[in-house]
Amino acid sequence: MSESLRESLRSFSEAAEIHFAKVLTHAGMEVKDDFTADIFGGPDFWDPDYFWKQLSEGLQKQALSLIDKALPLCAALADAARSSALTGTEDIHDVKVAAKALRASLRLRKFQYQRADVVHDEGTVLGFQPAQQSESSSVSPSRALEDLRNSVADLNAVLRLVEAAPPKSTRSGSATEAARYTAGTAFIMMWMDPERPELTDVADTVRAVFREFGIRALRADDIEHEGVISERVLNEIRTSEFLFADLTGTRPNVYYEVGFAHALDKRVILFRRAGTEIHFDLAAYNCPEYDNLRDLKEKLTKRLISVTNRNPTDLRKI
Repeated sequence: MSESLRESLRSFSEAAEIHFAKVLTHAGMEVKDDFTADIFGGPDFWDPDYFWKQLSEGLQKQALSLIDKALPLCAALADAARSSALTGTEDIHDVKVAAKALRASLRLRKFQYQRADVVHDEGTVLGFQPAQQSESSSVSPSRALEDLRNSVADLNAVLRLVEAAPPKSTRSGSATEAARYTAGTAFIMMWMDPERPELTDVADTVRAVFREFGIRALRADDIEHEGVISERVLNEIRTSEFLFADLTGTRPNVYYEVGFAHALDKRVILFRRAGTEIHFDLAAYNCPEYDNLRDLKEKLTKRLISVTNRNPTDLRKI
């Protein structure tokens, strides 16, 4: 597996180098650096397709073809990293970022990524900066080639780790699989405020719905009372079979916890009270609105029927 990945990455890198050699000599692409491009390009330079539009149709098709080859390669490498003994979630994340950077560089765009950041003081959350990514600016061919080479180097670094270690055991029932989560458990991530009793009503409704499916759901205040993001909370996210998050109130700690869960490649059941806006980094995820507690109960029940392939009505008959 790793040998085929190595050959595929080498083949892609060589084809990309040949492509950029043609791009750099293409008519109208003589501007070599972003500063000069800004001067000569004027306001149009800030168009993310400023340089892309100067390519011939043939070069554009060639670039898109290379993207079509790069993305499945990156996906295969991410899968290999998941089963390697030397790689973890950070390495898989690096592959994902490199894939997006490769795609951007071949379209002569600048890919920018900033990790989520939590501002805290001794564990108490003071603020939250969600993860950000963009391809909002054009980049010169020479700079795009440099970005592509850096991305290929990042992929090679992860691949070396994959090649150095045999795949982890994925047999059903293995110790590794069993340690992944505790069956029949759920963790609730949501806004908590003792002065807002309606939030407790929401948590009680969620607990009751999970209980119908034979699942014990906990909220942070069930395990600690300091109001901080503790290792205990993070451990619940690691080991719970199901994760539920209510994004109502756009609380920084909830976004942090959801981001941590996603970094572990765990799926989170998202909900929000009607009218709640969500940050763009979670906007692509399914996050239905609920109008009241009855609406939440009905929608969450339907969601759990789909996720668990079980029906609480049938469970009552057992």
